[in-house]
This record gives sequence, C-alpha cells and structure tokens, in this order.
Amino acid sequence: MAFALNVKKIHCNNCGYEGKAKLQSKGAGGAFGLIILLIVGFFFWPAFIAAFGVLVFLVVRPADQVCPKCKFANPIPLAHYKNNVVS
Repeated sequence: MAFALNVKKIHCNNCGYEGKAKLQSKGAGGAFGLIILLIVGFFFWPAFIAAFGVLVFLVVRPADQVCPKCKFANPIPLAHYKNNVVS
C-alpha cells in the first residue's frame, strides 16, 4: 500500500542501469491488519484508533524503488550519483 509521488531516476551499482526505477510493493500484510482492526473496531472502539494509526503508517511510508533490470534493492538516485562522481 505504499506509494510514490514520482518515480525516481536511478543509477544501479550492480548492473550500471541508468533510468527510471521500478516501484516494488511491500505486500498486503498491512492492509490485512487494517481490515482486521476495522472489523474488531465495531465491537471494541479503541481498535478504530489503532486502525487510524495503521492507515497513516501505510500511507506515509515511501515505496521501495528498485532497478528494473536486475532488481537491485538499493540503487542511487541519479542526481546524487552525478554530483558525486569522482573523475
């Protein structure tokens, strides 16, 4: 359920790819927990407060951006790479 407002341009140290990153999902575990808290919240009202906290957490956390060629999990943002290249 994480999202990104824009897809970053990256440099991959693993394969040398430069271009737009691919967004990788974090799974449905948080969404499943949110649904369970909402169901429990109908019987026990403090669960609604916890559900709101889980919802905020799911929306605020950033999406993982990976290399689309080799699926490397820690690419460098291209602007940062271009500024710090040592010749």
